[in-house]
Amino acid sequence: MPRPALTQEQKRDIRNRIRAAASKLYKEQGPEKISARGVATEAGVSVGTIYAHFGSLSDLFQSLWREPVKKLVTQMEQIASDVDNPKDRLEALLRSYIEFAENNPAVFRSSFLYVRPESVAPPPQVKLERDRFFQIYRSTIREGQGSGVFRSGDLDELTQTVISAVHGSLSLPFNLHRLALDASNKVPNRMVDAMLEWMSWSG
Repeated sequence: MPRPALTQEQKRDIRNRIRAAASKLYKEQGPEKISARGVATEAGVSVGTIYAHFGSLSDLFQSLWREPVKKLVTQMEQIASDVDNPKDRLEALLRSYIEFAENNPAVFRSSFLYVRPESVAPPPQVKLERDRFFQIYRSTIREGQGSGVFRSGDLDELTQTVISAVHGSLSLPFNLHRLALDASNKVPNRMVDAMLEWMSWSG
């Protein structure tokens, strides 16, 4: 006799247990040591249950930080809607990213500094024109170019440069533990000022 189908509440409970187990092991062991069997044991489910609910370990890891990142993008969309001046908008967007990293250090490390172990399959890449996070910055820079506020140049290259500069200043203290780097937001905020000055330079 076949087992009765799980209710939506039961499915949600199982997914939450698996995510909680993965999150615990992620913090204790790091992503390179996590296995589906280890997560299954911690969650009290079978390996097959993990793959039935998440498809792969990569999908499971991404589910741990998808909701906080979605909230960040929603906040950025609100900034894009509220701030008319492109230069002020770009500054607000970059500083909101710094604030997100400061207030959500675990999520920032997991989602924006995640180094995929070889045992985990790479996720499918998303084209830049389809990524909302990237496009909010890109459209702001394009508008600034159109009004003469920002320097001319390839939109994708400029957008990547600005995001990379601020992101790099945030990630350095995490990645270079051997150096006594300033882990506060002072350096990233100075980088925002530098990027705004560079974007406004027309020479």
